[in-house]
Amino acid sequence: MFRVLTAAFAATALLALAPANAAQLSYTAALDGVTAPTNTGSVATGTATVNVDTEARTVSIHMHIHGIAADQLWDHVIHNGMGPVHLHLYAANGDISLLVPFPYGASYTATPDGFTLNVENYSYAEGAALLQSDMSFDTFVTTLGSDFVYLNIHTDTFQDGEISGRLLQVPG
Repeated sequence: MFRVLTAAFAATALLALAPANAAQLSYTAALDGVTAPTNTGSVATGTATVNVDTEARTVSIHMHIHGIAADQLWDHVIHNGMGPVHLHLYAANGDISLLVPFPYGASYTATPDGFTLNVENYSYAEGAALLQSDMSFDTFVTTLGSDFVYLNIHTDTFQDGEISGRLLQVPG
């Protein structure tokens, strides 16, 4: 009887600790148009924080852009539902994959010298469905750990991306 109770207690304790395995992963990016992959010469700049909740399987972004007005964002990707801000994987072999789109909407706010983007708890599954991607959330999280994931801003002038910044994981 004691062994059964001990085993039950141990199992309950492990279940109680399960959320501790969930992680809040944080990344930052400094965006510009003078470094690869978007060496456009644009003087626009920006900063972003991207947070990934591995338990909820969501992505949040807080971004401030200077030098690109909201009305300069690429109309085509605004109207097709993808939005002008994306996380991209730039593979060593030259392939470029879209990982997460941030659809245009109320989360984009014009500022006197650019715009901000604030999205909380965007479902990775919703973004993957929009892209018709079969990349699992776990693969997405693993990919974020590579040196090849960039945040990219697409504009009418630079449809492939006017400015970008590599995601760097915040220690912790």
